[in-house]
Amino acid sequence: MNNLLSLLQQNNKIPFHMPGHKRNAALLGNALPYALDITEIEGFDNLQRPQGLLLNTMHRAKSLWNSHATYLSVNGSTGAILAAVRAMTSPGDKIIVARNCHMSVFHAIELCSLVPAFLEPEWLPAWGIYGSVTQQAFDTARAQHPDAALCVLTSPTYEGILSEITTDLPMIIDAAHGAHLPLPAGDIIIHSLHKTLPALTQTALLHVNSPRVDLERLEHNLRIFQTSSPSYLLLASIAECVSLLEQHRTTWFPAWEQRLAAFYTHAKRWQNLALFDPCDRTKLLLRCEAKTAATLLRARNIEPEYAHETRLLLLTSPCDTDDMMHALTAALDNLDPKASPITRTFPTPTPPYRWFTDS
Repeated sequence: MNNLLSLLQQNNKIPFHMPGHKRNAALLGNALPYALDITEIEGFDNLQRPQGLLLNTMHRAKSLWNSHATYLSVNGSTGAILAAVRAMTSPGDKIIVARNCHMSVFHAIELCSLVPAFLEPEWLPAWGIYGSVTQQAFDTARAQHPDAALCVLTSPTYEGILSEITTDLPMIIDAAHGAHLPLPAGDIIIHSLHKTLPALTQTALLHVNSPRVDLERLEHNLRIFQTSSPSYLLLASIAECVSLLEQHRTTWFPAWEQRLAAFYTHAKRWQNLALFDPCDRTKLLLRCEAKTAATLLRARNIEPEYAHETRLLLLTSPCDTDDMMHALTAALDNLDPKASPITRTFPTPTPPYRWFTDS
């Protein structure tokens, strides 16, 4: 552990990856960790049945995201997804599920003995990623499976692509990567706070966005899929994230949008690097020889979110600074003349899918 702590203390890379707080102590303060690592003692509430401080955080989060009800998760979006799927189904039910859903959705299908009816999002061969689930594709799946009890979609995706579906079918939206966005249409929406906002890893929110969700059943399932000894560091981080958004979102978010607008405008100058323009522009996806590009970025003290074949992903957040974005832009300006245009295309994936073979 001492070696890990030493490595963490020595890490001074500019982070264009999760978590969204970007280790920006100058912006966020530096109040963690040991003094906050307590348990359910008098005056500190209980996540299993919140009545005080934690209930207050839930209500404030509900107000921020304009939900019907909001619940805290210290088991990440994974625990929230498992609880939501089980709360909205019965064993043997059929659910319409997008192919690009997170592995936790497929684990929920297995755990709850559900029957999946797969929905194929559009495929983007030049980028090797799934695009949106179109209304037409959804309507076709709905007509083919009129007995479906639920639909689960991912929006936005890891790369920032949104799907907007209109339906009367109960729906769970895995919006883990979209905590900075308004709530989409759906019965339950799940956010990973740590992916794009100033919160510690493993913090998430489950938002109820429809009166047809059985809250008692949902709360029961949250207790099943959450630890009975929740970390108060994580709970404090959720509360602090809510406070920071209450105080600063009206200044942080416009500044973030301005930095991104400048970046996308600047990127039009590049001759060899291609920048994907998703619905959610906070995700910076570049088409290039990714491993080489990542090596060159690391030489300039910049760490990307991931580098795979011809895709390099960099994640931004409201905790980035102008200096960080300038450093990234300069590094990519330096990379562009050294890169070669990518013309490779990727075929549509076919079964068997990885998440089944790994399970």
